[in-house]
Parts: sequence; C-alpha cells; structure tokens
Amino acid sequence: MPLTLMQRDLEVPDVEKLARAFRVLPELTSLDAQTAANDAYGILWRGLDPDKAGRLQTALREQGVETEVVDEADLPALSPGRIVRRIELLDGLLNVHDPMGRVTPLALNQVLLIAAGNVRVREHKKVKSTLEESASHAAGGTYDLLSEGRTRETEVEYLMLELFLVGGPMRFSFAMDEFAFDYLGARLSDDRAINFMFLIQDLERNAPHASLNRGAFFACQKPPYLFSYPSKQTFNEELIWMLWRIEQLSREQGAEI
Repeated sequence: MPLTLMQRDLEVPDVEKLARAFRVLPELTSLDAQTAANDAYGILWRGLDPDKAGRLQTALREQGVETEVVDEADLPALSPGRIVRRIELLDGLLNVHDPMGRVTPLALNQVLLIAAGNVRVREHKKVKSTLEESASHAAGGTYDLLSEGRTRETEVEYLMLELFLVGGPMRFSFAMDEFAFDYLGARLSDDRAINFMFLIQDLERNAPHASLNRGAFFACQKPPYLFSYPSKQTFNEELIWMLWRIEQLSREQGAEI
C-alpha cells in the first residue's frame, strides 16, 4: 500500500530544508519542495513505497523536520457531512436542523472536533463570448444562439464549519451560505463573518473539551481572526491530520493507563 509522510505538527517547514531533503529521491525537485511547503497542512507527501518513505523521512529528520510514516489506508476517511441550516443551543445539547427541517439533537459532550475556516475554492463557470442575434420561435418567443462559448475560472471564498463526533465518522457540515443565524438574537450582525465567528465561539464555549483546527482556534482568540485556507484540499488535509492526530494521542494515553 502507498505510504504518506505526516507532519508531527502544523508548523510550515522551511522550503530550503525541504529542498535539501528532497534531493535524496531523484524524482523530487526543488519545485516539489515549494509545493510541499505551500500545501503543508498536515500531510507532507503521499504515494511513497516503503524504501522511499524511509529514505525521505531520514533526510527530513537530518534537516530538523520530523515526520511519521503512515499507511494511506490507515488515514481517517472524511465521510459526507449531514447538512446543517440552523441550530438551537441548549444546556448541554445542540439541536441541528437539516434542509428538510428535521431536527437532530446532539450531546455537546460528544463533539470531538470543531473545524472552521475561510476557504478559497476554484470554480469554473460558462461564459458567453459571442452571441448571434435573437432568433424567433414559431410561437413568437426569442432565444439567443451561443456561437462560441468558453469557461472562466474564478476563485471564491466560502465560510466552512464542520463538527465531528466521538466514536465514529459522523460529521455535520454547516451550510454557511444559507445558514440562519437567528439563534444569536440581539448579537446578530449584518456581517456574516462576525456571525460566523460568534457561532464558532459559542460551540467552543459549550464544548470546551473538543479539539479545534486552526480556523476555529483563531476565531476564538481575542480579538478573533478569520483564518484562510488556500483551497478546499488544504482544509480537508488539515481535517485528516487533526483526526489522525486525535486518534494517535488517544492511543498513546490509553497505553499509559
């Protein structure tokens, strides 16, 4: 099975150190080192065989970059999230409403991880480049003939919030573009980013045992900070790293008891 090099922490490695270490494998270049540094959100490099993984890990250690070799099959899988449109925060309980209006009560002491961030997403949209004159339908209506079309790539930022529960892959994904912040009451702001950070702070306050990714952590600081991720992939890779690290720490603590 392919192996993955996982970071020991979420500190971004120095690109020069990565470049020196990457020379141990002929197929890796300084450009690969730059890519690895840019995408250092927990997963440093994927798809290695045992020999290459061991050599690269040793070379990285010599540069002061600590990693762990993990079988890709053992990494946590991100299950599809159940969509959340609104919530009610009660004493020890979180009622989440899905798009159909159905309510699921969640015990806040079962929240394992709160993950949030302002995530940059690339989107491809069709645009009309040349339009012929409108032609008439037999019924008298008109329509535009698209003689030539193209797609345009744009980058859009989305607020994302995920909750993971203890004891399984259960995941709740907040639909922030349609989320109703009415539970905030008098604190409700015209600024969705402020409402978003209020929501994260409320969840953290009511589930103080839960782990936080960097986006959730910075949203709970004073003053709060909206942490950005350069892509959905980096956001998801940090989620995988967080879940892997939580599981690893749980095993270590269990072994000590």
